[in-house]
Parts: sequence; structure tokens; C-alpha cells
Amino acid sequence: MSQRIIPLDSDRWSSWVRGGFWIVGMTFAAIMAYTTRYYINGDAIAYVEMGEALRKGSWAGLVNLTYSPGYPVLLGIAQALLKSDPMTEIQLLRFVNFACFLGAMGGCDALVSFVRRELPLLGSDTEKPFPEFVLSALCYSMFLVASLVFVRMRLLNPDMLVFAVVVAATVVLLWIRSDPADYVPYAALGVVTGTGYLVKSFFFPFSPVFFALAGLCSPSLRKAVPRVAVAVLVMLIVSAPLIASLSSRLGRFSYSELGRHVYATMVSGKGEPIHTRILNRTPEVKSYEYAISCTRPSGFDICYWHEGLEPDFNLRAHARIIPGNIVDIFVQTPWLWVIPLWYLGMCIAGSWRVGGVRPPSVFVLLFVPGILGIAFYCLIRMEPRYIAPYLFLGFVALTVSLRIPAGDRKVRRLLMWLSGVLVAFFLLMVTHSLVDQSLSGLFSNDRSPSYKAKYEEHVALRDFLKQNGLKHGDRAAVIGEPPVYWGRMAGLRIVAEVENEEQFLTGRWEERTRALQSLKAAGVKAVVAKGPAFGKLTSEGWKPAPGTRDYFVRFLDDRAG
Repeated sequence: MSQRIIPLDSDRWSSWVRGGFWIVGMTFAAIMAYTTRYYINGDAIAYVEMGEALRKGSWAGLVNLTYSPGYPVLLGIAQALLKSDPMTEIQLLRFVNFACFLGAMGGCDALVSFVRRELPLLGSDTEKPFPEFVLSALCYSMFLVASLVFVRMRLLNPDMLVFAVVVAATVVLLWIRSDPADYVPYAALGVVTGTGYLVKSFFFPFSPVFFALAGLCSPSLRKAVPRVAVAVLVMLIVSAPLIASLSSRLGRFSYSELGRHVYATMVSGKGEPIHTRILNRTPEVKSYEYAISCTRPSGFDICYWHEGLEPDFNLRAHARIIPGNIVDIFVQTPWLWVIPLWYLGMCIAGSWRVGGVRPPSVFVLLFVPGILGIAFYCLIRMEPRYIAPYLFLGFVALTVSLRIPAGDRKVRRLLMWLSGVLVAFFLLMVTHSLVDQSLSGLFSNDRSPSYKAKYEEHVALRDFLKQNGLKHGDRAAVIGEPPVYWGRMAGLRIVAEVENEEQFLTGRWEERTRALQSLKAAGVKAVVAKGPAFGKLTSEGWKPAPGTRDYFVRFLDDRAG
């Protein structure tokens, strides 16, 4: 009996690839979320406490000049459903990240489905696009790299949710392209971009990119204007409560202060912060009195503490930053060179087509937001996790643009082989990241303790502080930039800081004493520092915290210790 040969581009192969994507993606994400559940990123406290403000019914706690409320709202809902507390929330709230990842996976699947529908229209008698299952394998595997290697499951921040929103907005663009006369997808685009703004303020200035592309999908300007107007109006309605709250708080229009803050601090600024109080000059001790209840006011709303420092446009200084950010893309992720090399080889052996601009081809709808998203972050500050969704869109666009000679089987096999190697490379990257992050999460080594061991140090420090008389609501201070989740665990308010650790350590005994006295006068009961250098100050009252490697505490309350 002869065996039935399954064609390479059959629906069965595509179904297997799609099924593999969901199985591998969910499995790897679940393992990463579990093995890295003790990881604490620096801005996690701010997001968690904004979510807690929602649970307590405090809108003021959600109106933050630095962080958008969309992701904290999800955390607040999860806190209520899971009944988490400061001792368990770091682990339990990983479910939110996993849910955001599933949303991004669904968006990726929908995007690939839209692209696959277009494939029969992209070929000719002499050249064909990729077979469906090959294109799907390439796009799915790149998504897993962008989301699990670049963004990562371990971070309690909105980056994975941003990924999901970016992909959703692009899917809506493809929906509009398939039915440009219907008003519904334009309204959906407004909802998605408005939601994107509530998740990350970046979407407010970036949304016009999606609106412009949506307008190009209409056959005429007369038909485009009312439909795009619907998208813009819906987006503004969704965004209005937050914009109104921020503007009311500042007494001027504002959709976010983060962009102004980043430019003033990283490029060029003038003026001085107006809210920070200086308790001591040498070493400099800063006090942060804040109306909203939070563990560390200076980290809860960074832009608030920099009010008074204004952006000072400097083209020369700005121009020096941009090339460095572009180079950093490949310096921080050198393996990305594999993609342009693969694409160049595919173009040499085959060919490429980008399609028209009006109506925009699938390539244009994917590539334009992809390249502009990367360019936006390269203007001031680039991190791989920021540009991950845009790298994914750009890669899908490049894949869609490739064409294979229709009649040359040898070239066809070569291109399929090259694509298979790239898919295998992507899957190897994801597997390596899974193993590396899991080992870092659970096992300590000579160079670094595990995420779990670091978490347990926070617990030990919290217990030490409570044993020495500190209670919920007491005031504390830190020297330098030590991790501070122990403060939330203990219910403390870290209201003062000595930012320049070296200045404190190298100063005279009298200067250190004066700095500590200024903290005591401000009601601070304990000062926490991290580092072996503080072990040399035990004669000055610094005590090592049992169960930690190098946390030291200086109690200022006469009743403590």
C-alpha cells in the first residue's frame, strides 16, 4: 500500500505549526512565570501599590505622573481575586503577566491568520510567497523570542501588556484593510489605542501612526476622514478621564510627564526640583513627603519629584544620543544580525516585494508601525524590551515581502532549509532563555544568589526590623539604591534617602553623624544600607541583618535595638 504524501503547504502542516505554537508558548511561559516568581524588579512596588489604590477605592493613587494606570488596574483586580498580601503578591501576581502573555499570543495568532489569507493574492506565475506553514513557523517563533526573551515573564511591569496592545492595534489595521467601508473596525482601533494610552503614555503621541495607516486603507480622502475621525474620537473618549485628572493635578494640559522627565534628565534640562526637601548638605540627605500612602515616595512617582526641572531642547546633545541607541540595539542583542543576514540571503536566492501605499499592502501596515516604533525609542532611550513588539512586526513584514521562484525546486528547497534553520535558531534562543532564567530563579551560585534567595533576604530583613521595634507606618530611610521590597513587607514608609553612598562612606565620622541626626529629627527610626563596606561601620552602631549577606541597619529610635 502506497503512503499518502502530505503537501508541504497543506492545511494539516499549518495546523500542526499553530498547535505547536500554543503548546510551546503556554508551556514555556508557565514554567518561566513559576521559576522566576521570586524576582523583584525595581518598579514592581509602584505598580503593585497603584493596584492596591484601586482595591481601596483611591483614584488619586492611580493618577500618577510617571506610570500609567492600565496595568495596575489588572494587578488590583488580581489582588482582590487572589486575596494577596505583601508576603505573597510577588508570586501570585505572576498570573497577570501570564494572562497578558496569552493575550499577546492571541493577537499574534490573529495577525498570522490575517496574513495567511493574503498569501494567495501575493503570488504570480513566476514567483510565490512562503507556504503558509513556513510563514507561520517563522512568525510564531519570532514572537516567542520577542516576548519571552526580550520582554520576559519575570518582570512585574506593563511591557507584556504593551506587546499585546501593539499587536492588537495592528490586527485591527488588517481588519480595516479587509473592509475599509465599515465603521466598526475604526471604532475598535480607537478603543485599542485608547486602552494602549492607559497602559503606556507612549501610545498618545504614537497613535497617529495607526490612524494615518487606517486612513490610507479607504479608497478616497472623503471616505477616510469620517472613519478616522470616529477612531480618534473613541480614542479621546477612552483617554479623557486620565488626561483630565493629570491636567487638573498640574494646572495645565498633560497626558503624561514621563517624556518631559526623560528628556530633561537624559538629554538636556534646566531648573531644580521643587518638591524635594534637603535635610543635610554633606552628605546630602533628601526627604520625600508625599500625600499618597506608599512604601517609597521617590520611586512611586518619579516625575513628581522632578517637577521644576524642565526640558531644554538641545539638538546637538540629542543628536549624539540617537546613533548610540541604534548601535545599542545590536550591541545588547548581537544575535539580531542573524535576521538581516537571513533576509539578504533570501532576497539574493529569491526576490522581494513590498506592495503599494494606497491602499497599503500588508507589508506597509506591518513595517511602518514596526520601524517607527523602534525609531521612537531610539530618539532618547532604547531597551530591547521596549522595542520587542515593533521588532516582531518588522520581522513579519520582512517575511511577507519575500518571494520564491515558482519553478526552481532547487532554490525552493534552499530557501525552505534556510528558513527552517532560522526557526530552529529562534526556538533554541527561547529554550536557552528558559533554562537560564529558571536556573537563576531557583539556584544560587558563586557569583549570585538565586531570585528566591534574594527574596528570602527581604523577608529576613523585614523580620529583623520588626524584632527591633519597628511597626507598620513607621518612617525609614536608605543609603544608595538598595532593593526595598522589605519596606513594603514591613509596612514602612521610606521617606528619606542618602543617594550618594560613596559620599556617606568616605566622609568623616562627624559628617555621617550629622546626616543621621537630620534623619532622626525627621522622624526616621531606621536607616538601611546594602554592601560589605557598611560592615566597617559597626562601631558606629550599624548592625548586620541576620539571614542576609550584606544588609546593614542603623537604628535611630532610642527604643529600638
